[in-house]
Amino acid sequence: MRLPLTLSPRRVRQLWYAPLLALAMGLMMLRMLVMAQVLDVHAFAEFSGGILISSTFCMIGCLGLQAMLQREWPVNLVRHQELRGMLRAAQCNVVALGCCVVGLVGAAAGISPAGTTPTLLGVGLLHGLSHQFFLVATAESRSRGEALRFARQNLQRAVVALILSVSAALWTGSAVLALVIDALVTIALSQTFFRSVLGRSRFGMSAIYLLAVRRLRLVHWTSALTMMFTMVLGFGLFNADRWVASDRLDVIGFAHYSFAWIVLSVAQSAQAIINASVYPLLARRFAQYGRGATFGVCMRVSVSVMAAGAAALVPLYLMLDYGIHRWYPRYGDAQALIPIFLGIAVLRVSDFWSSFLLISGLEARLLKINLYAMVFSLTVWASFVRPWSNEPTTLQQVSWLAAFLTVSAYLAAAGVSWRAGRG
Repeated sequence: MRLPLTLSPRRVRQLWYAPLLALAMGLMMLRMLVMAQVLDVHAFAEFSGGILISSTFCMIGCLGLQAMLQREWPVNLVRHQELRGMLRAAQCNVVALGCCVVGLVGAAAGISPAGTTPTLLGVGLLHGLSHQFFLVATAESRSRGEALRFARQNLQRAVVALILSVSAALWTGSAVLALVIDALVTIALSQTFFRSVLGRSRFGMSAIYLLAVRRLRLVHWTSALTMMFTMVLGFGLFNADRWVASDRLDVIGFAHYSFAWIVLSVAQSAQAIINASVYPLLARRFAQYGRGATFGVCMRVSVSVMAAGAAALVPLYLMLDYGIHRWYPRYGDAQALIPIFLGIAVLRVSDFWSSFLLISGLEARLLKINLYAMVFSLTVWASFVRPWSNEPTTLQQVSWLAAFLTVSAYLAAAGVSWRAGRG
């Protein structure tokens, strides 16, 4: 059954979220470019490593509860079950804080991943916790379909974080201090937003958190952990190349790779801009009409975004090639990666199949295909690159891994979604 996407006056007003959210994401990307300019190459590599740890923590910090929150809260609102969504959000914050404390204890004990230090691990975990709080606090506006309010929240954070973190980098040259300030700003804003969410409830902050802790034992942890592993594998498909780059490249090479990777960061931000509206729409459509209608919406959005991205490839390449040559000559080695990353970006920005599968309750199937895609991609890449040999790994070879992971994951998710939607 194909349902028309009618736009009410309220929805038309909400469409203003796109330029505002694009501005917010653009400012966050601008921050990376400014950091590449004001920090030396080694400090920029450290800053990029902290961001990598932060984004990795966001995949595991809530043990799958955030993914459940994103799927359930729009449905709770449709069914007038507001308290359930608030309790789940509070549970997300409690679990994320607990996971961060465990990680900080490990950092204090001297534990650190390859290519990082215990100090950078601790700062990255704090930054990841702040981002986790922000995602939870802003899930309410997305779930209500109030994308414009969500965009304003992101813009507010982007402006304040850009000004303060870049100022810290300019005055001190310290990547660690810039990350800490960014984290503190994000935590403060997140708590402000979450307090306004709780203002809709007859319960106070302490009562909500107390009830949330008591009900943690009632969480369907099998589903939550399945969704967590699904998100972790999805994150691995998108970021395994960065961890490989951190481990296999020297500091200069990792800095160059991280600089080129800004293209993929922009693509994922663009996908987030669109998905901020698409994901709640798919969730509401699934609650009202079922899987077939939801798949139809997902397919139309995915095809449209892919076509638009493909049309922009050549202009984007020319602009980026000129920009690196003109303003970032010390990152000249990154130019060779731009064509590969632009192709990857088109696939990533148009991938809404994972959202469809999660909303449809097929997280176990998504977990399985992501695992197969990762194993297949790593096997193919290793057979070409032979990382166990004494030959040094190049920037281009690491970028091949990103391409293998993206293509295999996209095709697998699209195929499973097609079968589930048509079935």
